[in-house]
Amino acid sequence: MLSHPFRRLLAVSSCLRIADQLMVAGVPLAAAAVFKLPEDQIGAMVAAQGSAWLLMSLPAGVAIDRIAPLLGLQRALVLSCLGFLVAIAGQIWGSPVVFTFGAFLTAAAIVIGFLSEGASLQRLVEPQGLGQANARIQIIQSIAMLTGPMVMGLLMAQGYPLSGLLIALGLVLLGLALAAGFPKQEPPPPRQRLLLQEVKEGFAFVLAQPLLRGIVACALFWNTAFLALAAVFVPYALRRLEMDTASIGLAQSAMGLGSLLAALTAGKAMTALPPRFLLFFGPASSTLAAALLLAAPTLGGFSSSVTVYFLLGFGPILWFVCQNTIRQLVTPKGLLGRVGAVIQLAIYGVRSIGAIMGGIMAARYGMEAALLLITALFAVSTLTIPLSALGGLSAMPHSEGSPASSPR
Repeated sequence: MLSHPFRRLLAVSSCLRIADQLMVAGVPLAAAAVFKLPEDQIGAMVAAQGSAWLLMSLPAGVAIDRIAPLLGLQRALVLSCLGFLVAIAGQIWGSPVVFTFGAFLTAAAIVIGFLSEGASLQRLVEPQGLGQANARIQIIQSIAMLTGPMVMGLLMAQGYPLSGLLIALGLVLLGLALAAGFPKQEPPPPRQRLLLQEVKEGFAFVLAQPLLRGIVACALFWNTAFLALAAVFVPYALRRLEMDTASIGLAQSAMGLGSLLAALTAGKAMTALPPRFLLFFGPASSTLAAALLLAAPTLGGFSSSVTVYFLLGFGPILWFVCQNTIRQLVTPKGLLGRVGAVIQLAIYGVRSIGAIMGGIMAARYGMEAALLLITALFAVSTLTIPLSALGGLSAMPHSEGSPASSPR
């Protein structure tokens, strides 16, 4: 069943992504419910986890362009295993610092894993199959987003905070076993160039490519808002909406449900609708979600939160699959790792800034003020689409890569 390399890639990706989502959900829950930290310190923990994207994206992108991408995915699994072991130790010792360092290592692993997957696809998939392949990977991510918060929230509510981390560790070990069956990939010829020179090439290509510039601009504002929301939502739900950790986990898992529906329909949506529509719809639906959360105390806390996270899953995932396909089509093969790293830096690197911003705003000016800022940031991300080259994109661009085979 897993003999085809793309299918094995999906299986390994499933293990890594579900484990990652257990940790993503576990950090704010552990900060609030296990370590009993205030809002600004919860934001700091979320920011520390998110800082891995800021610190690791560019060097990881250069490394992926220098080695076989599937080898990078194997190394990501090893690092993730180490991270979960450290986080488990931190929770046993009651140390939020050690726990946060473990979360940072698992986030660094997913940085490497995402870049390795993206670079591998152009070798395994034909240009016309890239949209379908990205949608299949996003289905895996959506399942992870659906199950991770739900499982971690329920385990926390039952008094088993360590169990989620142990499940994640087991998944990573399974992924390592599956990754041992990857076919051997030849690395590109060695390059005798400085790290900064190679990073500069990735930045230069993104800045010179109008479509990629628009993607980066949208991602910067959207992800700042999203991690500000991640830092604010748990204390807001506990204290304003009077939800327990199980209800919070269930509400956040609605994001996975929305993203799963988006991933299942992304292939047909990209065929039936112009890219500019999908790219606009993602941040626009997020703006609506943030505004709805502000009204949640009067509309019903749990039901509003479920709707909010469903919207945050559905629209942005259509955006993500669409932009991922555009990036893979317009980027030459030898630049995929570095260009992916630059965009990944924009998509995820600013999240630590957003988390700190959200935590400080909530602590100093109140949670409602933080939610107003989040809504404004989502609105700005929406405006970047019509104001950039993406607003005129009526069809997918031509391919610059040279692939091997189509997914089956």
